[in-house]
Amino acid sequence: MPESSHSNVRRRSFMKAAGAGAGVSLLAGCMGEGNGDDDTITIAGLQPYSGPFSLYGDTHTLGAEFAMEQINEDGGVLDQELEHEGVDTESDPGEAATILTRLVESEDAVAAIGPVSSDVGVTASSTAEDLEVPLFLHAAGDIEILPRDSRYTFRTALPPAPAFIEAVADIISDEGYETVGAINADYAWGHAAEDAIEGTFPDDIDLTMDMAPQGESDFTPYLRDMPDDMDILVGSGHPPGINDMFSQMVEIGLEPELMTGAVSPPESAYGAIGDPISEGYAFGHLPDVYSDEYQQVADEFYEETGEYFGPTQAIGYVTVNLIAEVIEQQGSADPVDIADGLREVEYDTLFAEPLQFTEWGELDQYSLIWSGFELEAPEYYPDGEFDLQEVYRTDTLDAVDPDEWI
Repeated sequence: MPESSHSNVRRRSFMKAAGAGAGVSLLAGCMGEGNGDDDTITIAGLQPYSGPFSLYGDTHTLGAEFAMEQINEDGGVLDQELEHEGVDTESDPGEAATILTRLVESEDAVAAIGPVSSDVGVTASSTAEDLEVPLFLHAAGDIEILPRDSRYTFRTALPPAPAFIEAVADIISDEGYETVGAINADYAWGHAAEDAIEGTFPDDIDLTMDMAPQGESDFTPYLRDMPDDMDILVGSGHPPGINDMFSQMVEIGLEPELMTGAVSPPESAYGAIGDPISEGYAFGHLPDVYSDEYQQVADEFYEETGEYFGPTQAIGYVTVNLIAEVIEQQGSADPVDIADGLREVEYDTLFAEPLQFTEWGELDQYSLIWSGFELEAPEYYPDGEFDLQEVYRTDTLDAVDPDEWI
């Protein structure tokens, strides 16, 4: 299929028309000037605008371009405007590598954002290392993406599977859950989650675990194999299927106290599940949606767009501001300088802890928050039908050492 592309047009009218649920990729062909123009700094977007992760790409882009709009209205970065060249990878690893190479070589992109699928993350990371251009993972939590010799790939939204699943293990221990079900997806993230479950869950629980295809939409056969008295269903290992999984769990009468998701956009989850989502669904995220700083930006986003600013939009917003901050600190938009600056940065942002990285680009000294749903609108989005409520927050976590898992 031909590539679909979208670039930052820097117009308020676009932001108001697009909306958090709009198909950003529908603006295909709206190409801006490449970074061959000295007045722009181009950031490549390896976005999944179609396929099972499409809502991640749309919402991530809206947050990223909102940040660019604010930065450009404030004078840009080093007297240059930021521009986003977002192209639909269709979550195809080979296509993502091709797109990244093209945008770096022909558009002079100085960084890339957007991978969600771990399979895409693995391939795009290898390409970024070869091109020596920083790549920021939107999700893509497979531990193998970031070995210790990585220098140009950085996590921003999703901790690696061992850390994410270990947080679920802590919830299980803290709540005294004894009967546990888990469904993982048959791709890199799901296999990493399976390994982490086996390595971190308490030894004395009754665990029933299964593997389903990445594109699976009918989880009924897997759910019927789960214990009727299940305390918790861990859906975190199957991000594309979480909404179907929860709805079908309710339909067949399973009533665990909690089901854990991954980092899916909460507006997508509520839209797919509806009001029953308030009965035990929780997902993990790094943006601290309960902080004053977050809610101020969410207010501004609503005033500008009339739309909801959720954790996925926040990741796009944070990532662009991080890139801009490092370029300013380094006094250079050279990709190698950006990567060097990222390894030294301690950036206080919308996360619970300042954003910082190890030498190999892994998140370090961060907190992971788990949120459930309540059926009322948040103050920063009065048109909403749900708000988030904190279920669990980890202590400050050290970076995961890949050598302990790979």
